[in-house]
Amino acid sequence: MNSDILIIIPAYNPPIKLFEELLTKLDGAFKNVLIVNDGSDETYNSFFKKLEKKYHVLKHEYNLGKGKAIKTAYSFAIDNYPDSKAYVVIDCDNQHDVEDMINCCKKAIEYPDSLVIGVRDFSLENVPFKSKNGNKITRLMFKWLFNCNISDTQTGLRAVSPNLAKKLINVSGERYNYELKCLMACCEENIPIIEVPIKTIYIENNKESRFNPIKDSIIIYKEFLNYYLKLFIPYLISLISFLCIFYFLNSNNDLKALILTNFIAGLINIITNIAFNYKNIYKHNNIGNNIVYILKKFLKIFIASFIIYICYNLLDINLLLSKILVDIILTIIIYIIFRNVGFKSEKEN
Repeated sequence: MNSDILIIIPAYNPPIKLFEELLTKLDGAFKNVLIVNDGSDETYNSFFKKLEKKYHVLKHEYNLGKGKAIKTAYSFAIDNYPDSKAYVVIDCDNQHDVEDMINCCKKAIEYPDSLVIGVRDFSLENVPFKSKNGNKITRLMFKWLFNCNISDTQTGLRAVSPNLAKKLINVSGERYNYELKCLMACCEENIPIIEVPIKTIYIENNKESRFNPIKDSIIIYKEFLNYYLKLFIPYLISLISFLCIFYFLNSNNDLKALILTNFIAGLINIITNIAFNYKNIYKHNNIGNNIVYILKKFLKIFIASFIIYICYNLLDINLLLSKILVDIILTIIIYIIFRNVGFKSEKEN
């Protein structure tokens, strides 16, 4: 029985039969199991009372969210399970395999400064439509925002060392958005994310899931919206600066003046972007990533100046429209060229 691993199970109105089947599987493999009753209805009181006779059960008086339940477990574990070398968070609906839990924890013990996540195969036929497409959307958003390849952004199987758990406690978010924000925090802080392939298990089309497709999706995608706003505001400031400088310098038919105008506006964009998105842009101990970011910006500024000049003076396209279209197209092209350069998650082969 493994005593180096602490199993953490957040539970809110859990499917009792599936939960009991899960605990039966765990009993033969792990010594330490910590359950967090996240404010389940009173009808579950007797069930959790029974669990208290065998396991450590923490209780929230009312539902605070999965993220808060995980933080409560981490805080308790750090003080009460000092000999644990890894904590693994799993869902209570019996959709995680014991062997997968052990494999993830082995990686967390081997790489204590990394977040280890169990990733499912979404190409399989048994994957529910909402799960497959929800993961696809968040995966693409992650790639676009962080240049970070995450195969399974919504996995409930995650393993961390106690030291990393201390850091993740400070990540904001109380509900399902907490797991997403942990991934974001790792990307921002350049904390490696190690992916371990796991079995893709969906029992009865995942009908017992407490994930609300509308309410919880809004909470999750709100986090992405906040990041996109942080990118849009600096661009808006630089766009206004571009127009003001353009007319101040009277850059209509002067290519050099237009290049200077776009260069100044570009510098404003870089400065404001770093101010708004410092953690996302600046990579500590990774000079290469920072150089790539600066090079991409100056490359875009230089090329955009010539194309805007052509659109505005030779093709007679509106200046504002020319600027926006050129910036969008170049951003996409440069992203495609540089998409394999930068932060990546590590995948176990």
